[in-house]
Amino acid sequence: MNFIKRGIFALMVAGLVTSCIDDGFQKIEPAASSGGTTDLVFSSFSVSMGGDGTIVTVTPISVGADSYTVDFGDGSSPVTTPQGTPTTHDYANINASTDYTITVTATGGGASASQSEDITVNHSVQSVESAASTPSGKRYNIFNIFTESSYPVGTGVSGGNLVAQDSGNEIIEFSRLHSENGELEMGDEVVVADAFASGVGVSTIHFDVHSNFDSGVNKLKITLVDTTNAISHVIDDLDLTDGEWTSFDFDLATDFSPSPVAQFHTILFETGSTGTANDHATISVDNIYMPRMTGSTIINGDFEDGQDFWKWGTFTDGETNPFGSSSDGSDFDIDGNDTGGKTRGAKWSSSQSGGEFRSSSSRYAYQELVLTPGASYMLEYQYAIKDDSGTDPIGGRHVVGLILDGQYDDGADAVENIGDNLGYHQGFIAEGKFSDTTNDFGTLVQIPFTANESGEVAIMFYAVTPKDAYVDNVKVIAL
Repeated sequence: MNFIKRGIFALMVAGLVTSCIDDGFQKIEPAASSGGTTDLVFSSFSVSMGGDGTIVTVTPISVGADSYTVDFGDGSSPVTTPQGTPTTHDYANINASTDYTITVTATGGGASASQSEDITVNHSVQSVESAASTPSGKRYNIFNIFTESSYPVGTGVSGGNLVAQDSGNEIIEFSRLHSENGELEMGDEVVVADAFASGVGVSTIHFDVHSNFDSGVNKLKITLVDTTNAISHVIDDLDLTDGEWTSFDFDLATDFSPSPVAQFHTILFETGSTGTANDHATISVDNIYMPRMTGSTIINGDFEDGQDFWKWGTFTDGETNPFGSSSDGSDFDIDGNDTGGKTRGAKWSSSQSGGEFRSSSSRYAYQELVLTPGASYMLEYQYAIKDDSGTDPIGGRHVVGLILDGQYDDGADAVENIGDNLGYHQGFIAEGKFSDTTNDFGTLVQIPFTANESGEVAIMFYAVTPKDAYVDNVKVIAL
């Protein structure tokens, strides 16, 4: 039987491509030949994954051909090779997915035949296998744009490709930076001066960035976009380290041009103006955050926002909640104005007490401050204790307020070091809840203290009582 048929051919394509093939092989219909009588035979072709997803190899299975020419359909010059020699092509990795038409022309003895096939190349991106080190900043002293979930302060973000590492950490990948921006959008406009609370802001912003130069970029441009006022704040040509995480800290007032950053809603990552983008031009980003500025302002000192800024991140064998919620706070707001009725406050019941009543259910309110080292301050607050009958601890029921000489990641360590403090007060006046006391004010406490050499201190409260006790309107005042 004669298996040689004039003008029949096929080609073999290897790569991460998709076509109309269901079982991996497809018979190609005979193509018309011209200019000679040589029989050309090409059997079939298969499609498989290869390279980084953009590499396609065309291999002829032929009889009677001297050479063949392959046009890969992307505007590159066609490649002519001898019969039996495979041809490999790496498509530009600019887009995530692109359709191409491959055309193969076989020639032999003056004859030629052509056949085309449509393919889709899905350009893959190889993820980095590491994440940047976790920030060392304390729980409520980090305005978290994107970092570990243990830092709750911040704003939700969208954009980029979220990738989970084996360590459980997550990073964001941005690709195609040679053709587009990597855009990260904030959930809300971030106001620099009031990032944490009114008058409690930030002055710097931190980024960790990773790039493999052969598949990424070597210089980076970062833009903070103020969409409200249509202003872009730019920092350009940042030097990255090939294959390693590079850390950047920028002053929001001086490092960006053309003006200081007052607020922003979007962060853009691009190739630096003098940089080079290769292959899929991917960068990985981790730990975008802004440290809280030095200052004595207690956030949520009136407890109107519940437990925010007082809650523990970790408390070994203990309770991370700092107190119970209450609507029986002082009739006075934190500025000293009579509201004409009760406000919210912090409350401790007997089961939440510490000291003699300490248990795994005990609760301790805690807030960190970074003060001016050696400067003088005063901790001020109001407290009230119910006077209902109950079995009092030795010395009597009381509320404790103190300034810890340092900061602690674990609440259990802070409790064990209560004696290491810069100022301390036990309040024993029990006249009932705030509304039962003179002028509905409770008892005012003022504790003067001097900041330590590091400026890192923490305010702590707890109660030791068989009946409910309350704290409200906490301030730290610079003297």
